[in-house]
Amino acid sequence: MSKKPFNLDERERNVFYSLISVLYFITLAVLIGIQLYRQFILHQPQEQWNDIALLITFNVLFLFGGWLYMSGTVNLKTIKIRNILIGYAAFVLAGLLFTIFKYAVLLGQDVGFEQVWDYFLIILPITAMLVIGWGLLSYLGYLRMEKRLE
Repeated sequence: MSKKPFNLDERERNVFYSLISVLYFITLAVLIGIQLYRQFILHQPQEQWNDIALLITFNVLFLFGGWLYMSGTVNLKTIKIRNILIGYAAFVLAGLLFTIFKYAVLLGQDVGFEQVWDYFLIILPITAMLVIGWGLLSYLGYLRMEKRLE
């Protein structure tokens, strides 16, 4: 008797994994659609759709981290510090622009320099934690892959 509940060959496993991936991204797209519908069409207050937005956010963050860990393709020893800093700066800038867009356009609030500076001071450590966490996951995934190859 097999210890694994599904005794699948390589082709069946690949089909199974592909199906799971497609259904995962369809579910994520539907969740995003539901959240946008509730926010902009139904004009519900943030308290009524914030849980869906948090679920989407953490889902995407963990998806990216899991991809870095499971792929094992990112070797931090070969990446230059300059490239990491450029990527970090781009990530901070994207977060800042998205936050300004959210408050100025989507929520219709006036955004002054002081608010932008406050957003920047909040985004800076959050993105640093994400980049450090993803870097650690990618390095651990690389070590995992090297160990499997031995």
